[in-house]
Amino acid sequence: MYDIIESGITAADPAGYVEATVRPDGRLAALRIDPRATYDLTAAELAGACIEAIQHACSALPDTSHHPR
Repeated sequence: MYDIIESGITAADPAGYVEATVRPDGRLAALRIDPRATYDLTAAELAGACIEAIQHACSALPDTSHHPR
């Protein structure tokens, strides 16, 4: 699941513990972690949730590679 916002794309990991916002140029703009994650997940699981959220947001960015510069 993801939302397109003016400053980029926001997406979450499947469990909803982590939300990542990626700017249109692909740079990470924000990373929000639900406080429950620190109780429910191990460090490795939390790291994986962060990576998943970022990857979901990046994959939802429009493909601009075909536009001439």
